[in-house]
Amino acid sequence: MTRSNTARAGSNLLNARPDLSCVLPPATSVRISAVLMSPDQPRLTIVTPSKNGARYLVEAIESVRRQRYPNLEHIVVDACSTDGTLELLARYPDIIVISEPDHGSQDALNKGIARATGDIIGELNVDDLYADGILDAIGKTFAGDESIDVVVGHSLVFEEDISGAKHLLMAHTHARQNGLWLPELTFGIPGICGCFFHRRVFSTVARFRTEYELAADRRLLIALKLAEVKSVRIDQPAILYRHHSGSATINPTKPNLRKLSHEYFRMAAELAQEAANDPTNRRIFLAWHAIEGAKLLLRSLSEWKFDAAAKIVTSLLRQNSWLPVSFVRGLLLREAVRSAIREDERRFGAARHLEDSTPIEHEVAGPPINGTRSYLS
Repeated sequence: MTRSNTARAGSNLLNARPDLSCVLPPATSVRISAVLMSPDQPRLTIVTPSKNGARYLVEAIESVRRQRYPNLEHIVVDACSTDGTLELLARYPDIIVISEPDHGSQDALNKGIARATGDIIGELNVDDLYADGILDAIGKTFAGDESIDVVVGHSLVFEEDISGAKHLLMAHTHARQNGLWLPELTFGIPGICGCFFHRRVFSTVARFRTEYELAADRRLLIALKLAEVKSVRIDQPAILYRHHSGSATINPTKPNLRKLSHEYFRMAAELAQEAANDPTNRRIFLAWHAIEGAKLLLRSLSEWKFDAAAKIVTSLLRQNSWLPVSFVRGLLLREAVRSAIREDERRFGAARHLEDSTPIEHEVAGPPINGTRSYLS
């Protein structure tokens, strides 16, 4: 889901998961010209941040090229990879490559956006894939209404077994409020790579905040929601996130769970302060702050880190004098988001199981979906 730095699954789960052999055809190379222009569809730029992601790079690139979108620019911003990434990129002379040190993937995205010539901008991580046909749908949607700021599609998460077959783990349709529902943006799993943006939002609303190493995508989408940009949701899969042990966020071992919670905790406090004159949104942010604080507190206590626990309690009380009320509201909002996901995925054709005996560990990668349709062809 983020820069790639394999998948594991028991055979019983693999047997229960749908095969995705039908959003990806067999590996193929689709040659396109460096600049393909069309008067009917807006120019679209895809930005890919990269650091030592050669293992999955070709798959990601081919998922873009296979779209055959007629007015396309693909920019790869590489942080001086040492794993053969630049050699692979040399096979694709039509891709614009920026290779220089950066301050993380968020900085790389900002560099790519600044270089982009497209009116519409999307982000594709080096280990993820676009669903077939999505760029055509995005182009036509923006072409039909120049006032649209964001178009949102479904987000799917998959993993590969040892044979290379792809299996769907979960799906998020982002059905509420055209993909910018504030409870989902705080308590759920935003799918930023399934979002496509008019370039004006980056100059007038927000950019990727580099102080958030892992959660800048969430911060950007929240900023767009608060700015009341015009969003449109299309009812089809857009992005396929790869669940694997090299991912910073979609990772079976969840190595960055604590770091994510710290970023969410800090982000929620910042947003609550900024929403001082907006009581409805402030209550949501305080509820999020209470939940993330409680998770951090439990982790610190379980590891006998009492000084860290005391600092978390101090921050919670300083931020919110009605902490118990915010905590209960947070539990209710989180359950509302999970209920919405269950409803959306029933509509999507999935049967998702949300039995969760360890909710504190549930935030990054939820349980598998059984019986979901596939969207790789």
